[in-house]
Amino acid sequence: MNEDSPAVSVERRADEMLLAAYRQAPLEIFGEAKPPEKSEREELDAAKAAADLLVSSRFAHYADDGRTQIELTNAGRYWALNGGFLAFLKEEPAGRGGGGGRGRNPEMEELRMNYMRLRLGTFWWSFGLSLASFLFAITSLAVAYFYGERLLPR
Repeated sequence: MNEDSPAVSVERRADEMLLAAYRQAPLEIFGEAKPPEKSEREELDAAKAAADLLVSSRFAHYADDGRTQIELTNAGRYWALNGGFLAFLKEEPAGRGGGGGRGRNPEMEELRMNYMRLRLGTFWWSFGLSLASFLFAITSLAVAYFYGERLLPR
């Protein structure tokens, strides 16, 4: 991508906004002066897109109902201290271990769900049998207590 592409400028603008929001909270997203090479409409669109990008990435949230101010979340403060939004984009995603559902094989997911269903079925069967055994033991104790003398031959 070249330096003038909209995606790069939005990402750079998001990086600038992240650092500015760290220094000043809440940050007015339309309050900064526009660069001389851009028109006012392009700059406002870029500022809005950058703020939306930060909010959708959960680095910030809107501080007012008009969506003109942003405040950083804990993740936003972390990335502001550790290189900004561009550093976040450059970081490699987490390895295969750990959570997350992206990139999973659908066949393996189906197999896992099938095994989970079997485990739950086994759990309920064992619970039911344990409960029946407990009731049988209580009944046996009650019979022995009340009729024990009469049932023994002499």
